[in-house]
Amino acid sequence: MTVTATDVVKSFGNFAALNGVSLDARPGEFLALLGPSGSGKTTLLRILAGLDFPDSGRIEIGGEDMSNAAARDRRVGFVFQHYALFRHMTVADNIGFGLTVRPRATRPPRREIARRVSELLDLVQLSHIGGRYPSQLSGGQRQRVALARALAVEPRILLLDEPFGALDAKVRKDLRRWLRSVHDRMGLTSVFVTHDQEEALDLADRVVVMDHGRIEQVDTPEALWDRPASAFVCDFLGGANRIACHVSGGSVDIGGVRLPNSAPACGDGPATAFVRPHEFALAEPGTAGVPVTLRRILRTGARPALETATADGSVLEVIADAADHLAAGAALTLVPLAVRAYPAA
Repeated sequence: MTVTATDVVKSFGNFAALNGVSLDARPGEFLALLGPSGSGKTTLLRILAGLDFPDSGRIEIGGEDMSNAAARDRRVGFVFQHYALFRHMTVADNIGFGLTVRPRATRPPRREIARRVSELLDLVQLSHIGGRYPSQLSGGQRQRVALARALAVEPRILLLDEPFGALDAKVRKDLRRWLRSVHDRMGLTSVFVTHDQEEALDLADRVVVMDHGRIEQVDTPEALWDRPASAFVCDFLGGANRIACHVSGGSVDIGGVRLPNSAPACGDGPATAFVRPHEFALAEPGTAGVPVTLRRILRTGARPALETATADGSVLEVIADAADHLAAGAALTLVPLAVRAYPAA
């Protein structure tokens, strides 16, 4: 099922939440809306769901204009960040709720509702707890119930608003892989909101990167990582270091090191270079590159992260393998191995 937004504008008072947003979600695609808080991603999701309406623009689902249609007429499944389960209902009753409240003419028989609920309990691997109440479940289990409830109404599209935001890191990782497998089995078109770049890159077929109510780039995770279209996308994905540089003839000069510019065309003159932490080599002082002082070594992963500072106090983070012999206060030179430069702001 295709989902299309065309020139969507939405304001709340003087705040422009969406400013001419257009995108397409392809049939069977898992599309992530990624961006910082206030970028407009949840507003866009709510407009797709019919929970909000655009000031102007058009929403189509399956080629049908749904711009002014009520949520109940769009046949979408919506999964909220905080589950929104009914505390007084059992798991099974929560899942079947959307079917039981349908108008009598379209409401399935009780036996059919029970069969559908049983199937969904199996799908979300909760068949043993259908009689429990939400307060008796873990966060991960409640999120699975919320997903099953969204799927019960046999939606044309599935919309998810930061569904793992309230869960710890380990549960988030397990659930997002499980969610992707459910998506693939169901063959739905899914649109997923997150501010977590790892989550978006891990789950989605394509990622929509948003900022200040606009779309910065829509691409596959691989293309976003390798070919960010703007300084914002490059900075937002991967936590790149910013370094003042000079561009000339398509090459970037950083401290005497000249490298080809991996970013889209940037004219000659002063620019800002973005170098990811793993794209540096360590060298002795006096070598061409960026002279820094080591502040501390952060051992939070398989490879140590070095927090370094330039002479003007700018902090640069480096991922390095051979750091055991280093100590705080050591003078080093960072040699960039790859660089993406964009016009200086």
